[in-house]
Amino acid sequence: MQTIALPGRHPQTEAWLRSLLAAAGLPFDAVIRYRHWTSGVEANAAAEAERLADAAPSLLVAKSFGTVVAATAFDRNNFRPAAAVLIGTPYQAIPAADVRLLRRLARESPVLFIQQSDDPGGPASRLASTLEVVDSTVAAVPGDDHLYGDVTSIAGLIRTWITRLRSSDTPAA
Repeated sequence: MQTIALPGRHPQTEAWLRSLLAAAGLPFDAVIRYRHWTSGVEANAAAEAERLADAAPSLLVAKSFGTVVAATAFDRNNFRPAAAVLIGTPYQAIPAADVRLLRRLARESPVLFIQQSDDPGGPASRLASTLEVVDSTVAAVPGDDHLYGDVTSIAGLIRTWITRLRSSDTPAA
């Protein structure tokens, strides 16, 4: 399984994401380090999305800003993850155009959204209706700080979802 991980806007989310992947028992081929972390330029989802052009990982795991990078890459750069886990999707804090990109990603790939019940970027209770997700799953976790500190519980949600996803696969006829 090839896994690409996209952290949040801030550099400290890289260590958090690595610990989450390890807790979930997921191998990962790349944890993207954003240019704005070291260059002093503004964070730019479109520029980061360029780095994912034509990639087709088995699994994408992204947090916050990384969810927007993934949706942008999916829309503009032929980025095609077989499945995605999007954590802390900031759907109320981003432009409507980015919300449309997230909708498209969720319609065309199996996606597990993990969202805090009172996340400042948008609560779990309204994520499904806002993104108009049909075949995707929204898993609500307690919290209101956008930090997603309970790595063990989140890793369990991811493992369970991946197991369900694999068991629903049917061999080609």
